[in-house]
Amino acid sequence: MRILQLCIRVPFPPVDGGSIAMYHLQQSLHQNGVALKVLSFNTIKQLADIGSLDAGYRKMTGIEGVYLDNRIKPFAALLNIFTGESYHIIRFVRRDFEEALVRILKENTYDAVLLESLYMIPYLEAIRRHSKAKIILRTHNIEHLIWKRLAVAEGNPFRKWYLNLLAERLKQYEKWSLNRVDGIAAMTPEDEALLKDLGARVPISIAPVGINIHDYPLYAHPDPQLVFHLGAMDWLPNVEGIEWFMTRVWPLIHAQFPAAKLALAGKKMPASIRSFSSPDVKVQDFVKDSRLFMGQGGIMIVPLFSGSGMRVKIVEGMALGKAIVTTSIGAEGIDGKDGQEFLIANSPEEFADRVLLLLKEPSLQMELGKRARSFCEARFDNKAIGKGLIAFIQQI
Repeated sequence: MRILQLCIRVPFPPVDGGSIAMYHLQQSLHQNGVALKVLSFNTIKQLADIGSLDAGYRKMTGIEGVYLDNRIKPFAALLNIFTGESYHIIRFVRRDFEEALVRILKENTYDAVLLESLYMIPYLEAIRRHSKAKIILRTHNIEHLIWKRLAVAEGNPFRKWYLNLLAERLKQYEKWSLNRVDGIAAMTPEDEALLKDLGARVPISIAPVGINIHDYPLYAHPDPQLVFHLGAMDWLPNVEGIEWFMTRVWPLIHAQFPAAKLALAGKKMPASIRSFSSPDVKVQDFVKDSRLFMGQGGIMIVPLFSGSGMRVKIVEGMALGKAIVTTSIGAEGIDGKDGQEFLIANSPEEFADRVLLLLKEPSLQMELGKRARSFCEARFDNKAIGKGLIAFIQQI
């Protein structure tokens, strides 16, 4: 089978949830014998030197990149209010990307074109004109739901109005798009249900993020008093969650367990989070080895109140055998059970109590981590996920 994958950003190195999801699927398709070609936006926020990427990765994907300055421009965003278009979508409409896409489609024949996220939908017509390939939309999230949830949590009236406007326009675009593809690969059963509620009538398959479990060795001596969070901090739900944790949860924890330490890391770390640095709180930006960073800590926190889809970092944390405390929204799509594979808490007091329980009982940390690792091995085998997606494409 020959598949062309269109990516919203260069997935290598896999340093955040989106790039990890795309990269692991590439590995899985390759392991299952797929001849893969990747065309990706090369965004200014995550700019990559394509020619200097790992040679094995370039051989596996034949990757080409098209430069994109996708930064939010305040004046353009203001003018967009009066157009009726989704500002999220139009930032990814570029003629040079379409030209590269058409050239690739003319040079090769593909069985399927895989659109990694809603932001690739503007290129549907070009694909239809130049290829008979089946078009599969891989929905990393229900995109409008992220912004709707952010709007609910926003206190500023104008920002709340604007976030609601963004969410509604994105929702309408999402609804318009769903039945224009030949099939949808959803991350979770919850997302499948939401897509059907939005009106999706095309076939839908579940294709979660996969893990090559041998790539996630267990760290020999994690620090049971070290609490940590790792996530891309240019994603608003992560910023929202960590600001909530630092202002409303961490003081409760530190008051009862002064020996606890906290490590926060992630690219594009904002000043609002850096300001929390103290002798017991270490804040850093990009980490070279995310697995080493995660491996050293005993307790992983994922405080999320916005977003949809699947939290890739939770899956990675489970693979590394971490004891994880998250929210109900953070746990969405993973199908684990509270108290079995992770702990769920939604209020500041409850979240602090769950973290304190783990700090005071290191043996519980180890037990939760073992169950999480076993769960991950059983549910998120990467090769099996790719095999399932190939069967889905063949079926439609």
